[in-house]
Amino acid sequence: MAQPALFISHGSPIMAIKQSATSDFLTSLGKTLKTPSAIVIFSAHFDMAHDEAAHNIVITAGNAPESIHDFYNFPAHMYNIKYPAPGEPSLANDIAARFKDKGIEAELNASQGWDHGVWIPLRLMYPQANIPIVQVSINTRLGAKAMYEFGQLLAPLREQNILIIGSGGISHNLPEIFKKPSTPNRVQMVNEFTQWVEQTLLAQDTPALLNYLADAPHVLFNHPTQEHFLPLFAAMGAGGKQVEKLFSDIEMDILALDAYKFY
Repeated sequence: MAQPALFISHGSPIMAIKQSATSDFLTSLGKTLKTPSAIVIFSAHFDMAHDEAAHNIVITAGNAPESIHDFYNFPAHMYNIKYPAPGEPSLANDIAARFKDKGIEAELNASQGWDHGVWIPLRLMYPQANIPIVQVSINTRLGAKAMYEFGQLLAPLREQNILIIGSGGISHNLPEIFKKPSTPNRVQMVNEFTQWVEQTLLAQDTPALLNYLADAPHVLFNHPTQEHFLPLFAAMGAGGKQVEKLFSDIEMDILALDAYKFY
């Protein structure tokens, strides 16, 4: 049986140390899935949009990538957390070859570590840290269609018992959390956007989803920048024809933490 592709909302870094409905969900999710032989993950926090080099993609290729603590002003002991799962250089090479075959340049990087969009959810899903991981960058400059196509290129890996994950957020407006006074109708705008995403995903209306910047309600309120939404398209492209909503929750009124399975 092939592995699914997943989209998970990784939430705030505080989830590394604080129990929540989302952390409980991720812990249970790891127990309900067939144990994968490897994980390929696209994270919102590994974005090549500002890379001036010719390649569009960077792939982690080290044997033991470091855990990157790419967040600020959190409790000090969070910066000592490690997630020592192994890398998988042979799989990284395979992925790079799949992109190259389609004329897409990809860089293998043996020193690139895993950002918190990778190790925080995977530490909950697979606390033994014994499943090899390869991280593939996103690129907000290229947009949804490209991320969907990148997922499609990797879809055959699911038949090899490899789990493909997009890690981001169904809504992600951090400035609004700190805004005083808050936007009056912000809860309604989040609900209308997340409902549109759910309805459009379950209807399997891929053209509308790929055109979400024009079609979705309140899209720039829910995603002032697009990096947390684009991993959804990689998961969509990598998945099968069936879509299932696995989880929903909202923190701080506006951070929607929905998760989906594509199989």
